[in-house]
Amino acid sequence: MVELNESRPGKPELIGRIGALIVRWQEATQRYDETVGEIFRLNASERLCLSFLTSGPQTASAIAKATRLTPAAVTALVDRLEARDFVRRRPDPQDRRKVLVEAGPATEALIRDVYMPLAAAGAPVYEKRDIAELLVVAEVLEETIAVQDDMTERLVARTTKP
Repeated sequence: MVELNESRPGKPELIGRIGALIVRWQEATQRYDETVGEIFRLNASERLCLSFLTSGPQTASAIAKATRLTPAAVTALVDRLEARDFVRRRPDPQDRRKVLVEAGPATEALIRDVYMPLAAAGAPVYEKRDIAELLVVAEVLEETIAVQDDMTERLVARTTKP
């Protein structure tokens, strides 16, 4: 918790502290997700795919873009996940020639049994904050994610130049 008293840090120190906390948060999230992967025998690409599908059914090409896998690798990934009931394929209602991939019963159980308890355990952290504080947190997180996405694109562009 941030303490506000007469010995509070200056802005540069606070920015440094926030940066260090973001790194620790990323590491804690990665540890949790890797532990989930070990327990449920899901590799990083499979977990990323399942996370992506929480926003709704997706095409294989959208999954390929989100996971940065080739179409052939996505087909194999979806086959593996479908065999274990983590995903299912269904026709796209807008275009019956297309196939959508959606979360299956095993993903729904994983969310219910592993991620919902995490969200419930973390809820008090946000519940004790007022709306103005939460708006600042949301704004900072959105802007930080945008910076991270931009820097990722720059890094990819830099490494793919001839």
